[in-house]
Amino acid sequence: MKARLLRWGPLFLASVVAGFAGVSNARAQYDGGPPAMPQAPQQEQKPPETKPVPKVNKAEEDAYKAFYAERGGNPAALIQPGEVFVAKFPTSRYAGYVYGQLASAYFSSGQEDKMFTAGAKALELNPDNTDVLALMAMAMPRRVNSKTPDAPVQLQKAEGYARHAIELIPNLPKPDGITDEEFEKAKNEQLSMAHSGLGIVDFNRQKYSDARTELSQAVQLAGMPDPVDEYVLGIADVQTSHFTEAVTAFGKCAESGPLSQQCKARGEDAKKKAATELSAPI
Repeated sequence: MKARLLRWGPLFLASVVAGFAGVSNARAQYDGGPPAMPQAPQQEQKPPETKPVPKVNKAEEDAYKAFYAERGGNPAALIQPGEVFVAKFPTSRYAGYVYGQLASAYFSSGQEDKMFTAGAKALELNPDNTDVLALMAMAMPRRVNSKTPDAPVQLQKAEGYARHAIELIPNLPKPDGITDEEFEKAKNEQLSMAHSGLGIVDFNRQKYSDARTELSQAVQLAGMPDPVDEYVLGIADVQTSHFTEAVTAFGKCAESGPLSQQCKARGEDAKKKAATELSAPI
């Protein structure tokens, strides 16, 4: 399992649209991409004995091995062999898995449009791929703002991805070769991303109380909470008059990242509101 480290890159450069109109493309990135369950790609089930077993295509197997050999290193190294594989073998039994890994690699290397395209392909081939569901749920609503022409459609898609991920992740079978603790951490990271996505969806819809609930779960489940989640959580806290909680959220997001100064300023404002205005009950 890859360690989750905060790394801000060109994709999803953190900023929040003024006036609470929406959240722009923002999310803490990971060393090696979003956390993925350490498991091998699903193989086709053995066909009934009455049907002939498909012949092994050596070129396909060799191309897949070249792609698979790059896992665990620099995510960008997956892109070239992955693109070659899906171009040559679009109907391969491995295609869904390769597209999923490509989505993660594109995310890590800042290629936003390619990430969404690969993610959509992966889910078309395997709608239950929790790695991709969590990534798409987190990323999609962060590109939506008041000027996005199909914002309601994008938010609806993201919500669907997130809810499906949350439904599937608790029941995932534990792969061989990892401890129970490692598996729980991996599941919690994916759940964090899904809840983050729901929180940003709710925030864009100006459902601030619901956003607080989802983003609080995202922060609690994450091994290293995303400063963007903490920032937006702080805004939702202020919008619902939870000023003390807002001070805490802004204080945490002020510790690091490109939102540090904004968080400090909003934290000071929340402190003033906490001292002068009536706070909502916890």
